[in-house]
Amino acid sequence: MKLLKFVFLMSFVSFINLHAQTNAERVSSLFSNVLDLSNAKLNADRPIANINQLAAHQADTMFILNKENATSVFDLAKNYNYCIISVERHTVVLVDGWNDCIQSGSWNYCMPKGKGFIQRSGEMTEKEDYINNIIGMPNSQRRTVFLIN
Repeated sequence: MKLLKFVFLMSFVSFINLHAQTNAERVSSLFSNVLDLSNAKLNADRPIANINQLAAHQADTMFILNKENATSVFDLAKNYNYCIISVERHTVVLVDGWNDCIQSGSWNYCMPKGKGFIQRSGEMTEKEDYINNIIGMPNSQRRTVFLIN
């Protein structure tokens, strides 16, 4: 009986491992309709840096985001089909739309909802929230906005 339980457990673990997505696959699924990923080689474990590079090459317009320019950058972003925001090499978010927003005192702007990933210490976490809760408060970290039509 113990052997049967062991075989069942090992089969289940193998099945889960076969169907688990890599971080690169998870990120690709979010950005596949936004960025051209056809020739991209994303790092299986840490793909956010690769997404930043692709977005930099494919964006129509790019800005470094800070508290002082947030209003003008986001007002301009509303004229584009897609807005991607990255924080350093550990966070990337895709803005869902501009209608549902929450006022942020730290950014002095009504921040929209977005979906993205945060990766620190190896584990990548998917986040869906208002973007100020994903990209954090204005500070010395580099936040880049990529605007794409």
